[in-house]
Amino acid sequence: MIPRIPRPGLELSQRLDLDFSRRRALPPMGGVILLCVAAVLVLASGVRLWHVHAVNEREEAQLDAIRQQAIASRHVVKAPLTPAAKLAEKQSQSVLRELTVPWQDLFSIVEDYPDHDVALIGIDQNPAQSQIRITAEAKNFDAMIAYLKYLQGSVLLREAVLNDHLIETNVPGKPVRFQITAVWRKS
Repeated sequence: MIPRIPRPGLELSQRLDLDFSRRRALPPMGGVILLCVAAVLVLASGVRLWHVHAVNEREEAQLDAIRQQAIASRHVVKAPLTPAAKLAEKQSQSVLRELTVPWQDLFSIVEDYPDHDVALIGIDQNPAQSQIRITAEAKNFDAMIAYLKYLQGSVLLREAVLNDHLIETNVPGKPVRFQITAVWRKS
């Protein structure tokens, strides 16, 4: 047998008494009350969190509906035009084209020909194609060609083309009646 050496501060005569069958002491009343209050607060926080989550889902659904409505309002699909509406639109565009014809400039170009050997008979228009048709009478064939070159050199007109000409042999001086089609430049 091994002899026991006593440790300082611990006496051999002290016994450790362990009783596993004895009843334990009840926790202090303050701790139990604190535990109950904490449990109630946790339950109240859970209920409040559930309520806030439900409100958040409703608000997000409303926000999505508003976004969809805004997108739909930006991309409004126009109803197909009725035949009467198409006709009215076509007529209004025709009137607008006629109103935007630069008549003052066209008249000044056509009428301000420096040589006085061409007489203007008429001007007809086609605003849809930005065209004018000039009917005139020249003293002779060379005067007609000079007038055509004058119109071709104009800044406002382009594509001035001789469509038709007729030498009137039964009229004294044999004048030339002709038609020129020209396209005006849109500004």
